[in-house]
This record gives sequence, structure tokens and C-alpha cells, in this order.
Amino acid sequence: MYFSYGIPQAFRNFGRNWRASVTNVLIVAASLSVVGMIGLLYLNVVRISETWLSDTKVSLFLQLGLGATQRDSVLDRVRRHPMVKEALAVSPEEGLRSLSKKLNLDGGFLTGREMEGLPYTIDIEVYLDYRERIKTIAERFRKLPEVEDVVYAERALEKVRLFFSLTKVIGLSFIALFLFSFCLVIGYATRLSLYARRREIEILHLVGATRNFIRSAFVVEGMLIAFSGALIALAITWFSYKMLVAGLTWNPLTLTLKALTIFLPWPFLGVAIVFIIALGAVSSYLSVNRLLRELEP
Repeated sequence: MYFSYGIPQAFRNFGRNWRASVTNVLIVAASLSVVGMIGLLYLNVVRISETWLSDTKVSLFLQLGLGATQRDSVLDRVRRHPMVKEALAVSPEEGLRSLSKKLNLDGGFLTGREMEGLPYTIDIEVYLDYRERIKTIAERFRKLPEVEDVVYAERALEKVRLFFSLTKVIGLSFIALFLFSFCLVIGYATRLSLYARRREIEILHLVGATRNFIRSAFVVEGMLIAFSGALIALAITWFSYKMLVAGLTWNPLTLTLKALTIFLPWPFLGVAIVFIIALGAVSSYLSVNRLLRELEP
């Protein structure tokens, strides 16, 4: 049934009403592109945040004006802590040099910098077994009178975590909304195609064609629109990803993010395309089934 009538007839209808078909495909592609870019953005934001949160280092910013003896005393107390794997005192010059190296800045970054107003820091690496207690460790060192401030990955990303949670809820809401609009577009396209072929359907009824036989062409047409829109959406999402990666290379501050960005996994995309085609088939089926009951003699 599908090979003898449904598939050939669906391609003929697609070509016969090519303007309407192209319009429907582009509308579907636009909706799916937004869904794809939301998913791509969320995937990379989560990946980057997890990479940053894997850092088990704590930085103690010492008060300005401390002498070498006082700094060594704090360093010794830090090293004696059972959860500390390694601790190292870092001068302002070394700190800026390390920062410029991480950000891929040239050597001129240090030229003309005033070091007097910058504090010494103590960089601490804790044991991985104690990673969940890193906040407790950091807060304990904050109580030292010589320590001005404490910086660690979890503290820096606490607000970002909340942002991720809100982004996930909003993103899922938008995805659901766009998938709903996708179903409406497929159903509307199928309805238009069916009304345009009412005389042909009446003739098929008269010669004894079953509802499943007539419906097969419209279901395949819905699948064809969904598949074409999914391919275009995939191309748009891939192009947007490449533009994002290219944009990250323009600024030394964002260059380090380039290695962390990834595209949506191809196995996931394969499953997603199959799901979109199935969703198109279901939308067409439900729409045609209702209208065929109305048109039946």
C-alpha cells in the first residue's frame, strides 16, 4: 500500500504544490532550529560548568602589607591541614604571569602593571576524596586573620548554577512550545493537501479504496515535510555552531572555551530525526483521520 500508492503519491503532491510545501518545510525548519540551538547552548553551558567545577583548587588572598614571615606562617598552617594535598605561595607577578598564560595573552600584558596594590595568594589543592567538603575547607581558612578573601570554583559558580537551573526550565518550556507548533504546522499542511484533493478522494471512495489506503499518502507527505525540515534545521544548527567556534577564536579571553565546546552527539541527532519523522507521521495521521471521517459519503 505505502510502496504502491502512498510514497509515490506523496512525492507527486509535494512537487505539485511545491510553493506551499517549501513554505511548510521552512516553518518546520525554523521551529526545529530554535530547538536545536537551545539544546546546543544548554549542552555546552553544562559541559563548561562541569569542567570548571572539577577544579579542586582554593585561592587564599592574603591581606596587603603582610611580611614574608607572616606569609610563611600562614602557608605552614595551611600545609598542615589534613585535607590539603599541596599549597604554594604565589606572588602578584607570578599570579599575573599564570593568568596571562591561561588566557593566551602575550608578554606585554604584564608591562606597566602596578604590583603594589595586588596581594599575595596561597593556591591550595585539596584531595579529591574531600571534594564535596571544599566549601568547609575554604570557610575555615577564611577565618585566619591574615586572609582577606577566599576564591574557589564552587563559590564562583553558585549563582551560575541557579542560572543553569532556570535556563533548563525555560529551555524545556520553549522546546515543548516549538514541538507543539511543529505538530500544528504538519497538521495544517496535511489538511490543506487533503482539501486540495477532495475530488480525487471522492473518486477513491467510489472505487472502494479504504481509509488506510487514502491516508497513506498524507502520512508519508507529513513525514517528508518533517524530514526535510529536520535536515535544514540540522544544517542551520551546525552552521551556527561553527560561527560560535569561530567567534571564540577572535578574543584571547574566550579562546580557552573553544576546546570545551562540542556539537550535539551524532547518535542523539539520529534518534532526534527519527523522532521528528515519527511525530510528523502521527500529526498527519490524526489530522487526516478526522477529516476523512467528515468527507466520507
